Amino acid sequence: MEEREIVERVRELLLPILEEGGFELVDIEFVREPIGWVLRIYADRPQGGITISDCQWISERIGTLLDVEDIIPHSYNLEVSSPGLDRPLKGQKDFEKHKGIVVKVKTTEPLDNQRNFKGEVISTSKEGVVIHDVSRNAEVEIPYEKIKSARVDIDSLFSKE
Repeated sequence: MEEREIVERVRELLLPILEEGGFELVDIEFVREPIGWVLRIYADRPQGGITISDCQWISERIGTLLDVEDIIPHSYNLEVSSPGLDRPLKGQKDFEKHKGIVVKVKTTEPLDNQRNFKGEVISTSKEGVVIHDVSRNAEVEIPYEKIKSARVDIDSLFSKE
């Protein structure tokens, strides 16, 4: 099974567990690191704020299920954690939650000769997000399929402007 297939199978097994506990899935990574393979699950509560005990609860349940299902053919480390303040923003739901917050967005290809954007989330749609880009001092619509990465600009959360 390829890494992508493993991630999708883990997602299928994990979603009912998260739903039972009142959590939401933020992201799943299955990557090879110097310590070996790591299955990293990022979870949160819809209203925010996941505890260490919550992570342990999720880890115990998915760990047992992964042992039973045996979908990963080699040894790996399981990590369950909070996505943190700089969590990746993946789609409409994530951007909707961050309306009024400054984000940094990198695109897969240039939009109007620009790949890096920084600005306040103004609105969202099924197709993309509109931000007020600080470098242009204008609103820019960025289609979701062209977003390579997007995160909250942590510095702007703590600036005193």
